[in-house]
Amino acid sequence: MRIAVLLVGATMFMTSCAAGSDTATTSPTAATSSASTPDVDTTAAPATTAPHTTEAPTTTQPQAPTSPAEVQSSTGADDPASTCRRLTDFTNGTDWFIVNDGVMGGRSNGTVNVGDSTLTFSGTVVTDGGGFTSVRYRLQGTEMIGSTRLSMRVRADDRVYGVTLEDDADVDGRSVSHRSDIDTRRSADEGWITTTVEYSALTPSLFGRSVDAPPFNPDAAREVGIIIADGLDGDFSLEVDWIDLCN
Repeated sequence: MRIAVLLVGATMFMTSCAAGSDTATTSPTAATSSASTPDVDTTAAPATTAPHTTEAPTTTQPQAPTSPAEVQSSTGADDPASTCRRLTDFTNGTDWFIVNDGVMGGRSNGTVNVGDSTLTFSGTVVTDGGGFTSVRYRLQGTEMIGSTRLSMRVRADDRVYGVTLEDDADVDGRSVSHRSDIDTRRSADEGWITTTVEYSALTPSLFGRSVDAPPFNPDAAREVGIIIADGLDGDFSLEVDWIDLCN
């Protein structure tokens, strides 16, 4: 009987120890597992998102200042990359005046009229004794500074006209005229066209004869004009919508 009691007690004691041992080993494992899970999530999230936050502005910032094309656009330039400024569009009257070949004994006659924001230069050329007439405009002295060419929107008949520019150059006390022809004949079929004269293409002359003089200096420009001296007798008519100075 006493032996049986002792065996039962030993059995109960061993069962109790076994149960306590399971609780002690399981509990730390659960705690360790629950504590380590947030550590993994916290470090993983910033690693994937942080680089994108700084890269986005870097790719868009340089795009903002790339708009010089709008500043350089012009109605007067054949080259869309040119920058032009308006010399006149004939909206506020004009001080243009006529110079005929009468200064050389000729009989050509030109007239100038401004209306509806357009200058009209017309008349008759007589080659016997002269053979030219022109319309001119005196500058203040600073209008052409920095420019390299002149552009005009014109409409004309089947004749050849020219642009004349004067600076402070002279030969024997007479002002030199820097001239280049402009072929406006296609406007007889096409209507309004834009024609451009490069200052580098100008030829210095005096009464229609080439002279030895420095190239045209736009920084010292004093006069701009349009001339007809194509060696043909008869009537002519040229309309000018605007004149631009370009670089």
